Parts: sequence; structure tokens; C-alpha cells
Amino acid sequence: MDTDVAVIGGGPVGLTLANLLGRRGASVLVLEKQPEPYPMPRAIHFDGEVMRVFQAAGVAQAVLPHTHVGKGMLFQNGAGETLVDWSRAQEIGPMGWYESYRFFQPGLEAALRDALVDYPNVRLVTGAEVIRLSQSGDAVTLTLGSGTQHRARFAIGADGTGSVTRQALGIALEDLGFQERWLVVDLRLTRPRDDLGDYSIQFCDPEAPGTYVRGVGNWRRWELRLSDGDPDPMPEEMIWQRLRRWITPRDAVLERGAIYTFRSRIAEHWEQGRILLAGDAAHQMPPFMGQGMCAGIRDAANLWWKLLAVLRGADQALLGTYGPERAANVRAFIEKSVALGRLINQTAAGLIPQGQMRSIWPDLGPGLGPRDGIGGSLAPQVLTPNGKADDAAGHRFYALGAGAAAGTLPKFDGAEDWLAEHACKGAIIRPDGYALGPASDPELVTLAEQLNQHLA
Repeated sequence: MDTDVAVIGGGPVGLTLANLLGRRGASVLVLEKQPEPYPMPRAIHFDGEVMRVFQAAGVAQAVLPHTHVGKGMLFQNGAGETLVDWSRAQEIGPMGWYESYRFFQPGLEAALRDALVDYPNVRLVTGAEVIRLSQSGDAVTLTLGSGTQHRARFAIGADGTGSVTRQALGIALEDLGFQERWLVVDLRLTRPRDDLGDYSIQFCDPEAPGTYVRGVGNWRRWELRLSDGDPDPMPEEMIWQRLRRWITPRDAVLERGAIYTFRSRIAEHWEQGRILLAGDAAHQMPPFMGQGMCAGIRDAANLWWKLLAVLRGADQALLGTYGPERAANVRAFIEKSVALGRLINQTAAGLIPQGQMRSIWPDLGPGLGPRDGIGGSLAPQVLTPNGKADDAAGHRFYALGAGAAAGTLPKFDGAEDWLAEHACKGAIIRPDGYALGPASDPELVTLAEQLNQHLA
């Protein structure tokens, strides 16, 4: 066998998964179609849960220099009045990190690539286009455009919206009802424009809805909805004309003006034998919550420890919990993003109550453990005498709070409010930060202990 896991796609999701697996000794082959990294920002936001995943991957400190702590988002009408205030706290949040980060994607990808150098068990091959996949009872065979073949015990398709992996498996996408063309413009300021502010602004205008995003350093972004008659590509002169109410060429250099179709879609299933989907290959959502890449990183967080456990002897049925758990979670983000998009378009303002907006933390769908209580909910990461809880537990299962049957699991105190909210005295926390279930359940404790043996 060439490798344990072949990852198709070397974007943020594939690279994060490679780091998560490589750090724990699995052999990984990353196959990236493009010969060079894309030099422009695409995704621009991630949240504290994603930084928690980067912590698990051992790359959080390398990622931080490419970030800026976000202040949040305001939804304003044509008169400049705030309809919805989604401010984000400027202190460390429940995940053990800030609630919101703006980031520069080329810098993030460079940090993720550089980290792979530390793992002789991980190879990144660029300019490697996968054109065919086949699988037998114990392996996946990947054929490249060059004719080269690779064999792996499992393959992960993290190859984007046009996923060759998904198409090869014949997996259909469920359309959740949002499709619009938008112009995405990335600028670099050439002189100070403090008046633009640090908040992201959603301009809720039925005639000309748009978005302003404060990026890292001097990067700024605008996203503007297009009409059917707008040209693709759009000439630079026309782009500046659309931006003139906010900014002119005297203020900034136009680095990129690209037209995207924002969609809301989710794969009907995420697994076929030894091949699984992750990231945009499995789901796409409008960018109005900044959760597109976040959802893909959550996929990697859910998948790495299940793959590792199966590679080390756990029942392969464990991987069957991946798609159902993640699909329900990402569907909640897609539905909220679509509702916000309708507010921005002013086509269904009543879907989002006006006033203060809070972040959502959707539960996992059906899968490992019960879903009739605390199981499947996202746990806070508490601080222990030995540092952040996930680190102190070695990114394996641990018990949080009191629990009569916590067994040999590492145990930490804290998160009383979260536990009380779920009427639970103690919970078992999974390697991805979600609750397996109550720590008082001896069967769940035994399950966690058995999986920890595979993750040691």
C-alpha cells in the first residue's frame, strides 16, 4: 500500500486534514491539481472553533500572523440604519480563542504547507490532477493525468465545488434554493481609509445589495450582487464605477475582480466505501456568515480521528457516522446564511429578527453516541493547570465536569454554565470538541476509552 490516506485537493481543508493526520503518524499523500498556490485571497473569515482545529493540527501559532481579530458584522439599510448588530467579543471566547478572525488565505495556506515539512510521513504533490478513482475491498486506486497511479487505504475528496471525486462517485447535490451572481472585489489600500471601519457591513438594499469586509493589513473586499445583463468578466472601469460610493482609484489598487455564483447545496451522501467527501466538494453556501471554509475545516476535525482510529483497528463503521453528523451541522449554517442573504436582498426581512444577533453553534446530526441530551453539542474549551483542555488531553477523549463513571479518561473541571444548560453534571468530550454524551454513562465511557487506545 502506498499510503494510509490520499487527500485530493491541497486547499485549506485538505492541508488541515493532512496536518491533523500527519501529526499523529498516519502516512498521507496530498494531490493538488494546481502547480502553484493561488496568490489572491478567497475565503476571508474563520471563527474560534476553526482556530481550535488549527490548535489540534499544531499550526495555530503559525496561522496567527496572517489574521486580524474581527469586530463583527452590521446589517444596514439604505439610510445607514443598523437592522442587525452581530458584534463579536474582543476577548478570548468559549473555544479558547477569539470569536472571529479575518485572515489572508495565501498566508494561511503557506503556513499549512510549511507545517507539513515536519512530517516525513506526509507528501504534497502539486500539478497532480486526479482523473479516475477505483476501489477494492481494502484500497483506493487513484490515477493521475500523467498516468501515474497511487494506492491508499482511504481517499478524501477535498477538491472543491467542481469535485472530480464527487462526480466520479456519482453523488448528487441537493439544491437548498439560493443562487445569485455576485462580483467579488479585492483591493489593497494605498492610503489610510480609517472611515471604512473594522466592522463588516452588509448593505441591505433591494436595488443594490452588497458587502464590505475589512481584511488583514491593507486588504479590503466588496461583494456586489449582479444583474443578468452584467458582463463576465467585468471591465475594471465598470468595477470602479460600482465602487465609487465607497472608494476610488485614488485610495486603492484593484487586485482582483471575480464573478462568482453563490449557491446553497449539500451532497446527498458523503461516503462511498473507502472514499469520502469534505469541504466544498460536499457542501456550498452563500458567504453572508463567513462560514464556507469554516464548514470544511469542521469536516476535517470530525474526520481525522475517525480515520486514525479505523487505520489502527477500529471498526470501519465508525466512518459511517461522519456524513450524517456533519450534514446536519452544515445544513444549519447554510439555512442561516440563506436567510441572511434574503435580508440583505430585502426580500424576506422578517426571517431574521432585528436587533442583536448571536452566533449559532449547531449540534451534530445522528451518529456516534446519543442525541437526546448533551451528546452532539459543541463544548467550550476550558483552561486547565496544564494549558488548554484539548492540549492537556492530548486531543483524545476526556471528561469535563463531574462524572461518576469517568473511568480512565483525563478529567477537567469547568464549563459549569454549558453543562447546566444541558442539565448534565459531566460530559465526555470528543477529539473534535463535541460532546459524546454524559460522563455518567458507563457504556459511553468504555467506548471513549476504547477509541482512545486507537488514538494513543
